[in-house]
Amino acid sequence: MSPSLFETRAHMTGRLRLAATSCLRRWRSPRMAQRDEGHRRLDALAILAVIGLVVTVAIQADEAAARGVHGLPLWIKGVFGQITYLGLSGYMFTVAGMVLFGALVARGWGRGARFDRACQFLAERAGFLIVVLAVSGLASQAIKHLFGRARPSLIDLVGPFHFDMFAFKSTFASMPSGHTVTAFAAAVSLGWMAPRLRWPLLGLALLIAISRVVISSHYPSDVIAGAGLGTACAILLRRAFALRGLAFRWTPTDLRLRGAGRVWPALISPSRP
Repeated sequence: MSPSLFETRAHMTGRLRLAATSCLRRWRSPRMAQRDEGHRRLDALAILAVIGLVVTVAIQADEAAARGVHGLPLWIKGVFGQITYLGLSGYMFTVAGMVLFGALVARGWGRGARFDRACQFLAERAGFLIVVLAVSGLASQAIKHLFGRARPSLIDLVGPFHFDMFAFKSTFASMPSGHTVTAFAAAVSLGWMAPRLRWPLLGLALLIAISRVVISSHYPSDVIAGAGLGTACAILLRRAFALRGLAFRWTPTDLRLRGAGRVWPALISPSRP
């Protein structure tokens, strides 16, 4: 006899509640990992390098780039105007949320332990991507309003270095580029999960960043800052998840993806050992 709709809903609700409880318990109990002072110094140097690059590009190239894109052919602006939509986070949240929900619901439906483990790994990866997108997006908005940099559309009125701190108008939200933050946060995160797609994803993220300059929404330094912020959020959250054994795991030498190479084979052929 097939389960009733009420039984199916109860099963789904129970699985989701159990998964949420387990995730919260693991998040509250991070494991200790050996700290590498060399990595800490490398992180600090990377942050300083990005800040230095942002300042250098802002001084040397922002105004010239903002004025130069006005002379580009309309068809080029049209192409990049379409590419820029790929930097929106809405569809990424939707797809990742559907994968997370589907994996959690499918887990425990009696298709075997191998299938259940694959669903668990897939759910952790989707959850990681959602958290990276959310945290990087919130950080981007906070910094935008903190600096309140005027967008290139106002260059003739206020110049390229006008800052109206704590402004909440969209015309004063140029630094950093939110689309670029999202693009690089997603590209870096997905690159860890699908190494073969790493460079195409980063190339697409770069095109999205360029599109923000071409359509006069941001200065070059804004997109560099966005790329740095998105990448940093992904790296820091990867470490946080690994400490809790979610999506990633610590090894004696580095971080590894949990269940690498085991998800899709198990989902396609769950009955195999």
